Amino acid sequence: GGEIYGKAILISIIGASTGITVGSAAAAFLTLLKIVPRVTQITETEEYIKIYEYIIIIGGTIASFIYFSSFKINISKYFSVLIGIAIGIFYGLFASALAEVLNVMPVFAKKFKAKHQLKFIIAALILGKLIGSLYYWLIFKKA
Repeated sequence: GGEIYGKAILISIIGASTGITVGSAAAAFLTLLKIVPRVTQITETEEYIKIYEYIIIIGGTIASFIYFSSFKINISKYFSVLIGIAIGIFYGLFASALAEVLNVMPVFAKKFKAKHQLKFIIAALILGKLIGSLYYWLIFKKA
């Protein structure tokens, strides 16, 4: 009995901290790059800036609820592969842009005196993410 509750509490804490981390990264990304002000400036719709912000918040919230619910869309497996690739590319670029804005790689390379090994570090990060994703979707998810 108590062990199950301990696991549930631990999983809840990990889930909440992961959500806070990802949410903070998304907010930092949008804030640092000034995405919303740029969009309103380019489209000459500065008076609607609050609407843009609310739509981003509502869209993220709805997407989270859909993700964690039993909501289903019946599409072919081939089309879902294309969607998965597009989402993977988006998240990869999202993470890269955030890391670039925060100067994570140059700071890391300077701190660990690995300036000339930066291409290997980036390749290792990419391969690690790829292998981890393949393991999750092809092995762990099937179990």
